[in-house]
Amino acid sequence: RKAPNMGWLTFTFGLERKFKQLCRRLDVVRTHQQQESLKFMAHFHRRFIIRDGKRNTKPEGGRQPVELFELRSNGSALCTRLVQVKADASQLNSAFCYILNVPLEGANETSSAIVYAWIGSGSDPDSARLIEQIAEEKFNNPWVSLQVLTEGSEPDNFFWVALGGRKPYDTEADYLNYTRLFRCSNEKGYFTVSEKCT
Repeated sequence: RKAPNMGWLTFTFGLERKFKQLCRRLDVVRTHQQQESLKFMAHFHRRFIIRDGKRNTKPEGGRQPVELFELRSNGSALCTRLVQVKADASQLNSAFCYILNVPLEGANETSSAIVYAWIGSGSDPDSARLIEQIAEEKFNNPWVSLQVLTEGSEPDNFFWVALGGRKPYDTEADYLNYTRLFRCSNEKGYFTVSEKCT
């Protein structure tokens, strides 16, 4: 979403040629964030994680920042994404599940951390199972303390140390039952509006 066009130009004028030498038949498909096809998403087995910010940025004060990830699925279970959101208690919603990654010290691969898998009281059982699996597979290591929390049973440091204190947050997401996505386009030479659905 935030990538400059330079990365795509670097690929088309440099790396693409190298890939073509390695692969006899190569199809290049340019995909934008939130517009991924089901074929693309199927490769990730519902473990698609979108992080915010840039690669290789040095942490301020020698400690990695707190990270909050929200598990969302748009239209189909195959489209499940774990998307990084602002680490703030107001971002929570009882209808969803979250992973909160709280680094404790250091800034390398062996840094200790607490990872919370937060399960909203209104979330579906499938999301609750999946958030635990992703936390175990993608965030856990011998230096990490992994805790699964259900809404209402959080320790104080979940809010006060990591999320800047308790704040009011949404307790339902009924709007998703009525949400429809339409695409406005002029690509055929005239203005059209069509519904996007999987």
